[in-house]
Amino acid sequence: MAAPQKIQDIAKKKPGRKYRNQLAKSGKYWWVCIKRGGKKIERSTRCTDRSDAELVRDKLIRQMGLGSHGIQVKGPFDVPTLEVAAIEWVAAHKGVRSPRYLEQMLESVRLHMTECKDLMLDEIDTRRIEKARELYLSTRGEKTLKGVTFTVEHSIGGANKIFRCLSALYGWAIRRNYITTKPWKLKEEKVQQEPRNIVWPEQVRPFLDAVDATTHTANTALSIRLQVGLGLRESETSSADWQWVSWRTEHYIPGKTKNRKVRQIPIPPWLLELLEAHWERAGRPTRGLILKYGDTGENVYRGFSKNAIRVAGEAIGIEGLHPHRLRATFASAHFESGTSLDQIMLMLGHEKPQTTMRYIETRQKDAVEAQSRVAAAMGFPPSSKSPKKSKPSSQTGTPLKKSHE
Repeated sequence: MAAPQKIQDIAKKKPGRKYRNQLAKSGKYWWVCIKRGGKKIERSTRCTDRSDAELVRDKLIRQMGLGSHGIQVKGPFDVPTLEVAAIEWVAAHKGVRSPRYLEQMLESVRLHMTECKDLMLDEIDTRRIEKARELYLSTRGEKTLKGVTFTVEHSIGGANKIFRCLSALYGWAIRRNYITTKPWKLKEEKVQQEPRNIVWPEQVRPFLDAVDATTHTANTALSIRLQVGLGLRESETSSADWQWVSWRTEHYIPGKTKNRKVRQIPIPPWLLELLEAHWERAGRPTRGLILKYGDTGENVYRGFSKNAIRVAGEAIGIEGLHPHRLRATFASAHFESGTSLDQIMLMLGHEKPQTTMRYIETRQKDAVEAQSRVAAAMGFPPSSKSPKKSKPSSQTGTPLKKSHE
């Protein structure tokens, strides 16, 4: 009786799949079987069409070449292209990252990775990344601001920013299980550091007078004063709200910050007086935007103070000023006046002192005086040139214009 039972079991056993080009049809689905380096992957592709199954097979071969054995592959299109991954990344980080960073992610892929944006994430290797960098550095770009288009130079620093965006995108894709490892490796190029201009404390009054002489809006003039006096980013001044001003404690507490941390910034007396006057003209509101377009109540646009800051800086002999350098002006003025690094870090909203130190510029006054003393000891006469001094402003404070347009 045992022998017939054995024959019956053998008859019930399904025949093995016959693979041709690593694919075999079993039922309505195609199966794939790949052996490489002592590893074997055999599974259903979940595809009924052979061409789709071949895509799954090719992807598995690439993954096994990268050492990613045993990955579950659900279909031919589960690894997105670079552009699709960037779009998904932006959707996942909207409201978490700044709007400008979201724009940079899409710009990095769509404008500067044009030859790779339609490739799947695991198809982009180091050679393609290096080629994209070479193309970026050998060309110029165009930028449009307020309807005016101008040419911008591509620099090594700009290339480094692009590949930092790509690294963030690939790290997110790995966490999403789209891929198991980043298929390219590229080090950032070192950039020669250059002195960065700020408005030194004795230049602040002439700078603000130049701002009032060059700008025609109260919004811009007040925003620049908030940047200088409170160390706010331009975006934080555009979202500034009256409800975040504490008149009792004379502090400003930004309600929308980059790292979502609470910051309490004491308002200096000169700025408090200007804010109170602006508050009175606005009808003493308890909430609402401090800077807005007339009666519409809309936020001012990004970059609205950039041109006024640049022109005012050039008027007093400072080249290359932009809004974020006023944040460095705030940090450097406090550091030079003896404010502790911890306090500066808290007012700027930084989590690490290393970040704060990048904003602080020093003039090395002690080193200059030491050089003069050493020169005198060596018998050299002192310089006949008198140090240049900026003319102090004769006004105690220029009132802001009444226009809110």
